[in-house]
Amino acid sequence: MLAIFLAISLAKEHVTFDEKCAPRFTPNQIEVTQPAVREGLALFTATERGCATVRRFDTREYEITVFEEDVNGSTGEAPPPGLATLLAANDHKMVKRYELILNPSFKRTSETLVFDDEPNTPARMMAAAWAAELLHVDFYSRGISLPHHTRGDFQNEWHELARQLGFPRLEHLDGDDPRLARHPRVFFWR
Repeated sequence: MLAIFLAISLAKEHVTFDEKCAPRFTPNQIEVTQPAVREGLALFTATERGCATVRRFDTREYEITVFEEDVNGSTGEAPPPGLATLLAANDHKMVKRYELILNPSFKRTSETLVFDDEPNTPARMMAAAWAAELLHVDFYSRGISLPHHTRGDFQNEWHELARQLGFPRLEHLDGDDPRLARHPRVFFWR
């Protein structure tokens, strides 16, 4: 039996998910998107939190449009929505639209992987990007705008997502966070 979750659009078509939250891609999505983006989504939704995230957005209330673009120095970003969208967080009749940008061509240039439990393939990098950027969308959908990286609830949720993906040391920090200078890791820049 196929469960239909239609909030996420990739290559201008909705992604559907089965009852276990495994994504099912259309021929067009397979043709025009990078394999790492699709594989990363499958890795993310295979986790308990990833599945819960796609189920949470499985209403007519949300539209999440995903683009593949080169994002300077980052695996992706989720641009903040407009103020009206943030203020409508509790209005369940209004459709809230969000954008998510993934950069499957991102390459680390000055960082060295120190541990085996870090994103070390393009698909694993995209799984972390999906998790990171959908966490931003989740906060936006609750009416919480940037900056929110320093919030305890954001960091707790991120660490649980990263742990479930198998990346317990992966940080999600602002670009000006002083901890960046001390850790040779992958970071998500804002």
